[in-house]
Amino acid sequence: MPDSPPPNNEPKVSVLMITYNHEKYIAQAIESVLMQKTDFPYDLIIGEDCSTDGAREIVREYERKYPTIVRTFLPERNVGGHENFRQVFLSSRGRYLAVIEGDDYWTSPEKLQIQADALDAHPETAVCCHRSVWHYNDGSQPDRIWPEIPEGVYELENVLSDYFLNTASLMFRRVIDDVPAWHWSLYMGDIPLFVTLAQYGNIRLLPQTMAVYRIHAGGLWSRLDNLHRARNNQAMFQAFYDHLDPKYRPLIRRKLFWYSYGIGIDSFTAGQLDLTRKCLWECFIRSEPLEHLREKLWLAFKGYGWWTFVFWRGLRRIFRRRKAQ
Repeated sequence: MPDSPPPNNEPKVSVLMITYNHEKYIAQAIESVLMQKTDFPYDLIIGEDCSTDGAREIVREYERKYPTIVRTFLPERNVGGHENFRQVFLSSRGRYLAVIEGDDYWTSPEKLQIQADALDAHPETAVCCHRSVWHYNDGSQPDRIWPEIPEGVYELENVLSDYFLNTASLMFRRVIDDVPAWHWSLYMGDIPLFVTLAQYGNIRLLPQTMAVYRIHAGGLWSRLDNLHRARNNQAMFQAFYDHLDPKYRPLIRRKLFWYSYGIGIDSFTAGQLDLTRKCLWECFIRSEPLEHLREKLWLAFKGYGWWTFVFWRGLRRIFRRRKAQ
């Protein structure tokens, strides 16, 4: 059965927005929330984390202009993304929560209505999402629609196998009272949150494309190289292994194996042989003895047989010199 309507003027949906140094983008993000057309009240809570540009002044101006919709969390010192989001989350009152970061924006004025209606109609659904446009600010790649999977209902196993949720596309039920403490040590805050929420119901992917996700040099994820991204993903999946239901461990274990293997290869390229050898032993721990033998042998060769590369390069230099004579 659909949930009962919110009492009086309490918001049915609270929109959670965190921002830091998004002066160039924050107005468009806020305007995309204010343009929403709904048959229910909603509010927008913005956590502005002591930006060094002019983002805070822009946020304050919107709060002054729209006091019945916009509320703010304005710490006096930088508290970091995790705590910023947590305070915004704790300040919210809506039965449903939508998320958008200060450098993204929504493109449909019906987004909140469509997703709230979907959650009303499907009480078994914990998380509702839709497609987004991935936009590369530097023009290095053309825009693309993501995710490229069919609309429909998915489970937590699907998210763990191949993550397909985009922060600006999410609306979810208030099924937790606080952000779990084990999230705080992880680099990412969004994926652990959505994985946690997906333990309380299914995930419904709608067919509409209603948001733009900006990829730019100032993004926290974009600025990382491949090695650091893999290491952060590995730490996140280790936390999933430790904190999710043990029935998910075989799947998570496989993911951890491939992260260890990838980090081992990348660390060899970066000249970090100690890390390559560490990853080799992690691969042994995270697989059966005869499983992935080719990958484990290759890592062993990289980690312990590195001298053969030096010897081979030396020989090639000698041969080239002789040919040049």
